[in-house]
Amino acid sequence: MSGRFGELAFIVTNSHPELGKRVAKRLEVEPLAIENGFFANQELDIRRLGDVSGRDVCVFSSLHARYDTIKELRLICQSIQNASRIFGVFPFVRDGKSDHQKRFGEPVAYKDTAEQISSSGVELIAIFDQHSSQHPWFYDTLHYKLRTVHHIYLMRILIEYVQERMECDGVIALDDGGFKRNKTIAEIIGSKSISFIVKYRDADTREVNVGKSQIVGDVRGKNLVSFEDMIQSASTLHMGALIAKDKGAKSITILAVHNDFNQKTFNRLNSLLENGILDKLLIVETLPLEDKDKWHKNLVVLSPDKFLSKVIDHIHHSKHMRSLFLEIN
Repeated sequence: MSGRFGELAFIVTNSHPELGKRVAKRLEVEPLAIENGFFANQELDIRRLGDVSGRDVCVFSSLHARYDTIKELRLICQSIQNASRIFGVFPFVRDGKSDHQKRFGEPVAYKDTAEQISSSGVELIAIFDQHSSQHPWFYDTLHYKLRTVHHIYLMRILIEYVQERMECDGVIALDDGGFKRNKTIAEIIGSKSISFIVKYRDADTREVNVGKSQIVGDVRGKNLVSFEDMIQSASTLHMGALIAKDKGAKSITILAVHNDFNQKTFNRLNSLLENGILDKLLIVETLPLEDKDKWHKNLVVLSPDKFLSKVIDHIHHSKHMRSLFLEIN
C-alpha cells in the first residue's frame, strides 16, 4: 500500500487500541511495532521498534483525557522524525467544550490542546465532529510542520443508521445550541417535523423546571430522534428526555458521536434507559467504552472503523477529500 509519500506505516496508540486494530484490519496493514507503556511513576514509556524511514506514517489516537494522550502523541512523533511524512487521525480530541470563555477568568483549554497537537510534528490531521466549527482554526498551520486540518463528520454513520434502520416521526434538538445541527439532519433524512426545547431555569438555583419548560414544535405522540456531537455528563440529555416525555412524546432516541463518559455518566444513562425515560441510545464509540457487559441492552454501539479506514486511505493516496465531508454545522 504505497502512496505519494511512500509505503503506509500505521501506529496505534494505547488510547483506543481495539478501534485502531479494526481500522488496521480494514486497511490490510500490520500496525507498526511500538513499546508503549508506563514507568513505575506512571510517566509514559515509549519506544518505536519498526522502521519508518521513507514511509508515510499515520498516528491513530483518540486524544481523550483518561491519561496524557497528547504527550503520548508528541513522544511518538519525536521517535519517527525520519519518516517521509507524519499525519494524524484523531477520532476524538479532548477539551472540546472549553473553546471560549463562558465566565470571567476562564482559560480556553481547546486552544492549548490545539497548540500542542500543532507542534507535535504532524503535517496533516483529520479531526471529527468538533463541538464548534471554529475548532479547526485553533490549529497553527503557520509556525509548525502542520499544514492541513481536515474536519470530518462521523455523524454520517448515525444519519445512515436512522435512514436505513429506524422509523421516526420527528427530530428534536435538546437545547437551542443543537438546533442548527438537528435542523440540517432533519432535512437530510427527510423529516418535516423539527422541534427544540426551551428550558426554564429557576432564577436562584438554576435548576431546570421540567413542567415550566417548553417545546417549540409538536411532539405529542411522536417517536423522536435527537443528534448530539458528544455526551459527557448527560445532563442535557437527561433534562431533554424528561421534558420531551412530559410534553407527550411517545419515545425518544438519542444518537451521539463521542462517548466521553465517566462513572456518573454510566449510572445516569443506565438509569434513564432502565426506567424508559430514554428509549434508546446510539453511540459511535470514538473513545473506549468501559464495562460493556454492564450497559443496558438499549445502548447500541456503532464502530467507525470502516469510515476511518476510508479517510486514512484518501489521505495516504492523496485522493480528493470532498466526498468525505458532510456540511451540518
